[in-house]
Amino acid sequence: MSKRIVFLLASLRGGGAERVFVLMANEMAARGHDVTLLAWNADGPNAALISGAVKLVDFGLPLKGEGYGKPTTLKGLLRTARLLRNLAPDAIFSAPEFVNLLAAAALSLARSPARFFPTFHAAGALTADRLGARVAHAMSSLVAARATRAIAVSAGIGRELEARGYPASKVVVIHNPLPQTVASPEHSHGWRQDLAAMGDGPVIVTAGRLVPVKDHRTLLQAFALLRAKRRARLVIFGEGPLDDELRTQARETGIGDAVLFAGYVNTPHACYAIADLFVLSSVSEGFGNVLVEAMAAGVPVVSTDAPHGPREILDNGRYGMLVPVGDSPALAKAMAHMLDHPTPQTELKRRAADFDIARIGDRYEALLA
Repeated sequence: MSKRIVFLLASLRGGGAERVFVLMANEMAARGHDVTLLAWNADGPNAALISGAVKLVDFGLPLKGEGYGKPTTLKGLLRTARLLRNLAPDAIFSAPEFVNLLAAAALSLARSPARFFPTFHAAGALTADRLGARVAHAMSSLVAARATRAIAVSAGIGRELEARGYPASKVVVIHNPLPQTVASPEHSHGWRQDLAAMGDGPVIVTAGRLVPVKDHRTLLQAFALLRAKRRARLVIFGEGPLDDELRTQARETGIGDAVLFAGYVNTPHACYAIADLFVLSSVSEGFGNVLVEAMAAGVPVVSTDAPHGPREILDNGRYGMLVPVGDSPALAKAMAHMLDHPTPQTELKRRAADFDIARIGDRYEALLA
């Protein structure tokens, strides 16, 4: 039976959680459900991925840095409550964690009986010492009480939720989906010419926001150690506030001519198509969508053993090497080993198939029954 579903996001910027929600909204709409994607601000590259079968509601609220100020947040909360009253959804999915708090409050204000599925994508969420984070922790009991089920994208996050007081019966682990491969026209990527101009050598790729949690600094240190012993090129896909700092580090470390900052690319297959190795250097990773995408493309992977997703995805190192967080010598050694002894493509692709979007869609749809 068709259901009215709302997916609620703060924005459609180029983050993993945002991409996952767009993919799942598309999948649920393709299965015949009436799907609305509500974004407080719909600017961002993920907007281009939304299916025509999904209704997009854009509040157009102005972002203030990485978030919203207090007056704008209150305005968004009230508008969300009004919209939920009008739409009368059967179910609402929300992310990230701050939006889960707002969704719970909006559901209460709207007196909506909708099933509520807050999703949790980040490990150690809301552990900062700031007053706002402490208030959010106190409010999280509202989310736990209102939630029909809390979706954790990894078993590790599920354990965190239980440690924070969520009943085990309310926590369900549903991994993030691998998008279906869709044929797309060839694009003229300027970074391809820049890469060719860097000479030869295997290409190491990473992708993610240029923010502290992704720890590109350790990756650059490790690449410098690797580069001292063999030719190689590093391509960093992503954008963010650390862009200038990381470029400076690359120059000062003497690897500037071998590192390409390619910016955000909305066609992941283009990133993996040029890669001999994919590396994830995060200090924390709730899941690690990019690892699955790289494996699906047959690209060998090396990752830090960041809590919690990489170890689950790589099955304790069976499908790719895991190294300690922040350990640049260990990361350099693992990259060299994987370049010389790559995991067979058939194994990588077989593992990636476990996260096929149709399988994940079945798990989401089962929650609606």
